[in-house]
Amino acid sequence: MTKKISLLFAFLFLTTVSVAQKKEKIKGSKIVTVSVKEIPAFENIEINDNFEVFLVKADKSSLEIEADDNLHEIINFEVVAGTLRVSSLREASSFKKFALRINYTSDLKLITAKSESSIHALADLELENITIKNYDNSRAFLNVKANYFALVLNDKSEAEINVKAENTSLELSKSAELKALVTSPELKLDMYQKSQATIEGNCNNAKLRLDNSASLTAKKLVIASLDVTSEGYSKCSVNVTSAISLAASGKSEIELLGEPKIQINKFTNNATLYKKEK
Repeated sequence: MTKKISLLFAFLFLTTVSVAQKKEKIKGSKIVTVSVKEIPAFENIEINDNFEVFLVKADKSSLEIEADDNLHEIINFEVVAGTLRVSSLREASSFKKFALRINYTSDLKLITAKSESSIHALADLELENITIKNYDNSRAFLNVKANYFALVLNDKSEAEINVKAENTSLELSKSAELKALVTSPELKLDMYQKSQATIEGNCNNAKLRLDNSASLTAKKLVIASLDVTSEGYSKCSVNVTSAISLAASGKSEIELLGEPKIQINKFTNNATLYKKEK
C-alpha cells in the first residue's frame, strides 16, 4: 500500500512539473514595431524559444527587437557573467514578426541556439575563435571567417554554413543535418546516431569519425590526407588525393574517390571499402 501511494505521489509530481513547464500561448497582433535596447558587453549568446535571430558586427553591443507590438513585453533578456540570454516568457504564435537583431563585437566567442530558434548572419562572422552550438530543432545559416571554428549540432538541429578557417571542428549527433562549404587546412568531423552531412570544399588534413547510422557525403570535399574511423552502420563517401588511413568495423561502408595511398589499420566484421572513379 505504501509503495502504491509513493508511486501515485511521484506521478502527480511529474505531471505537475510537466504542466508548469508549458508556457501560456499568446497570439501576435500582426502590427510590427521596432525597439532598441542597450545592453552590457558580452562574449556569449544563448537563445531560447522560437526567435529568428540576425547577427551584426558593431562597435558596441545592443539588441534590436522587431516583433508584433504585443510580443515585445514577453521577450526576456539579460547579460549575466558575460552571457546574453534571451528567452520568451510566453509561447508566441500566429505572429507576423518575432525577430531579434543582436549587434555583437569582436569579443564574441560562443553562440548557443535552442528550442526551434534560428540564427542568421547578415554578413560574414569574422572572429578569431567562434563556436556555434545548436540544439532542439534549432537552425543556423552562417558565413564564417575565423582562425578556429567549431560547430555542434544535436537533437534534429540543422545548419547551412560557408566556412573559411585555419582549423575547423564539426560534431553532429541525434539526427542533426549539415550542409557545408569548408575551406580549412585542418578539419575534424565527428558524426553519431542518425546524423547526416553533405560537405564540399577542400582541406589539407582531415580526421573523420562516424558511428551508429551516421551518413556523410563528401565527394566534393577534396582532402589531401585523411584519417577515418567508421563503425556501426555508418556510411561515407570521401575524395582523397594523397593518403588515407582507415579503421573500419561493424557494417560500416566507405566509398573512396581519388587514388591515394591506402593504409588499413583495422578492417573487421562486415565493413566495406569501395573504390570508385570520379
